[in-house]
Amino acid sequence: MRRRRAILLVLGGGLLVLGLVPMPAAGQRAARPDAKQLPVLQVRGRVLRLADQPLQKKKFQWVLSHASQRGQSVEDQWSDWFALQGKDWEAILKAYPNNYLRNYPVVLALSVQPAAKPTEIEVEVKDGKGQVRLSQKARLFGSRLGLLVFPDGSGNYAVATQAQYNQRYWQAFGAKKGEEMPRLSRLIIVDRYIGGDDDYQAWEEGIGQLAQAGFSAIMVPPSESIREILERQQGNRRTSWAVYNPPGYAFAFDPKITPASIAQWANDLAASYRKAGFAPEDMVLLAMSDEPGWYYPRMFQVVREQPAALASFRQYLRQQGLQPQDVGARSWEEVFPLGRSGAKELPARRLHYWTVRFYAWASAKHFGDCVQALEKAFYPGLPVFTNWNFFAGRFYVPGPVANNPDKQHPDAAMGGHDWFEFARLRGGTVLWTEDWFSDAQAYQWSFYCAKLSSAARGAGLAFGGYVIPRTAGDRQGGILQKVLCIFGHGGQAVKYFVFGPEYNFPGNCYSEKAHLLRELRQAHALLARAEPFLHAGRKPAPQAAILMPRSAQVWDCREMEIARGISDATNTQLNRATVDYLAEVFDLYLALQHANIPVAFVEEDELTAAGLKPYRVLYVTAPNVPREGQAALLEWVRSGGTLVTISNALTADRYDEPCQLVAEATGLREEPRQRLLVANAATLPQAGTLLLGEAKLPVYGPRGAMSPSAASTAPPAAKVHLRFSDDKPALLEAALGQGRHFHFAFLPGISYWRSAQGTQDRLPVGFSEPLRQWIAYPIRQAGLTPPVRANRPLVETPLLLSDKGAAVTLLNWTGAPIAELELTLALPFRPQRLWTASGAPVQQHHTPAGLVVRLPLAQADILLLER
Repeated sequence: MRRRRAILLVLGGGLLVLGLVPMPAAGQRAARPDAKQLPVLQVRGRVLRLADQPLQKKKFQWVLSHASQRGQSVEDQWSDWFALQGKDWEAILKAYPNNYLRNYPVVLALSVQPAAKPTEIEVEVKDGKGQVRLSQKARLFGSRLGLLVFPDGSGNYAVATQAQYNQRYWQAFGAKKGEEMPRLSRLIIVDRYIGGDDDYQAWEEGIGQLAQAGFSAIMVPPSESIREILERQQGNRRTSWAVYNPPGYAFAFDPKITPASIAQWANDLAASYRKAGFAPEDMVLLAMSDEPGWYYPRMFQVVREQPAALASFRQYLRQQGLQPQDVGARSWEEVFPLGRSGAKELPARRLHYWTVRFYAWASAKHFGDCVQALEKAFYPGLPVFTNWNFFAGRFYVPGPVANNPDKQHPDAAMGGHDWFEFARLRGGTVLWTEDWFSDAQAYQWSFYCAKLSSAARGAGLAFGGYVIPRTAGDRQGGILQKVLCIFGHGGQAVKYFVFGPEYNFPGNCYSEKAHLLRELRQAHALLARAEPFLHAGRKPAPQAAILMPRSAQVWDCREMEIARGISDATNTQLNRATVDYLAEVFDLYLALQHANIPVAFVEEDELTAAGLKPYRVLYVTAPNVPREGQAALLEWVRSGGTLVTISNALTADRYDEPCQLVAEATGLREEPRQRLLVANAATLPQAGTLLLGEAKLPVYGPRGAMSPSAASTAPPAAKVHLRFSDDKPALLEAALGQGRHFHFAFLPGISYWRSAQGTQDRLPVGFSEPLRQWIAYPIRQAGLTPPVRANRPLVETPLLLSDKGAAVTLLNWTGAPIAELELTLALPFRPQRLWTASGAPVQQHHTPAGLVVRLPLAQADILLLER
């Protein structure tokens, strides 16, 4: 569905549409149009004014989209009648956007040539009985007027201009004339009105209504006329744009993709906006690619066939310190990309591993080159993003997923970007993903933000995301929580995808939920009041982290001839179609989120003495971690670090060779087991019962059998904190040097996620408090105290610090308002003043533990503390 964004960009300047009167309410759905049932209509037009040109002896040509006739008029006289019936309707319904909309209104385009700015026309539409269905004048900045056709509720059909039809959206929004709009100047919040014609009224009202919602920029095409409307309605020229992909799609393998061709592409885009009267700095956000991905084995052949690409591949292997003999070849001329089916012996596994790593690297490098070209064409630091849809963060998905044409090939797989590597190579200046989930999963943005912010921080970049109102609105305040979660975690940009209207970009817009503009306005008002603190704020670097698995992805489904069961692209359900260790990443994060403990993510390349130095606690779920990374972890633990592992973690190296350096040193070693494919964590069978004091809790997924024997006792040097009901150890601790190693001999994250006892306001609630405490136990034992502590679980309080003071975003995931929330803040300064962005009352007093604040909390708010 979201692949149709490419069509949206083609429509940019405005396609002409046909609408009706009276209008159904926003959100009302009608039956699918049938060409046999659509009415016979007659359409004609005439020109009333052509800028300042005299109409005497002027001839005009008229076209009605997809109709077989052409019409003519002279001076200010009426054109010939266009008759719409039977075959004309069939052609119209097969054309975009009607072929995707598959609903009313039916969209048409009426155009006249020559045209000027302005062109004033009059259009008249009659039905087969000669009854006038539309008589309307319009002022155009181009040649096209939109008409929409739909049932009027009385058994007949109505016709309206786009501007007329849109009134139902503005009525649902309910912005009051003269009401002061939220003013944002530094945080980037973008939406788009998609004009389907050249009608001044439609564009002025569309942009003007969105401006009333408080967007800091409105996306418009490079048109002088639309730029003038933007300035009048918004009061500035700040805008945004998007392309579907840079030259070459995801790679520069094609010889035609050169630095010169990339520069020309960027310069042409910038020039189109300069020609329309925009300054380079008016472009505040640019989408460079949408949901990039590629398929194997097709991409293997592409590199084989392109000498420069093949040379780059071999050079990449050299950069990893490899020689031909290391990958099973006698010379570099024998080395080619290798798929999963050939990765049997160690040399071939090396070649396969670095093959799939190469594609992610080569694509990120290409994107980096394109970003540099855009910055040169516009200005340094231009916010440029690539939108990722691999929500678990995979760069390699084994199997013939999505639209892979090689469904029966054993090497079938899908590739994408490694978020951290992409950031290091500066493939964008803003890291980005999207939600496409309902407000019942609003809390999931915290997980996305933790990964994005961790990757961005290491590379000095920003991050943001698409919020999709189309999938929102199922909870009061849900979209407010999504937006505040992003900015509260340090995000600098949000783009809503996308207002529409839906009839111009079907399947992607939220115009049929236009009432959500009121909630967006509420969010923007809170952000506007907190903007000085949020924009300048930086999140204190967490000292607890989770390792983002990378090497393990290459070896998933290794035992299958054709891999099945894993899907990451557009999969927002992170406990489905995945593997145990990646589900655990999300679920462990969820438990720590509920405990209000800030968590960072680290990548495998950060498993060095320098990379690990900022962290005191690290959770590892991945079975495969490079040998040198495991060795660095071992030294980090000896130096005082706290390592937390789950069943099957740290059992092999990057090439899937057995490697358990940490377990051998600490004694917390399991018998080998296969990783588990998780079709749906909600249906995993119970694997035992965990004893939590006097309580018992079911656990799900595989349990680890501790070595050296299958006996119920733990290794001699280990301390057992938790046991299963069969007396086998479940949570063990071993000291090593100045640090310690905690090991869960089961899947604590999935078991925690499964412990939810229901929902409240559609949010999952009732999670096991004892298990959450044990998951967070290593953090407490390491002496880490969150900078903001709440007296209620499932309340998240991300903190941003700046020279202005502090912003604490309050996110209530309990599903119910909290009459009095108590927070204890440990800040590096004593606040001179504090208040909430909502205006909610705040009580405060100082204690030895820090500043204590009490306040009510509905769904979300922002606490501001001034230095």
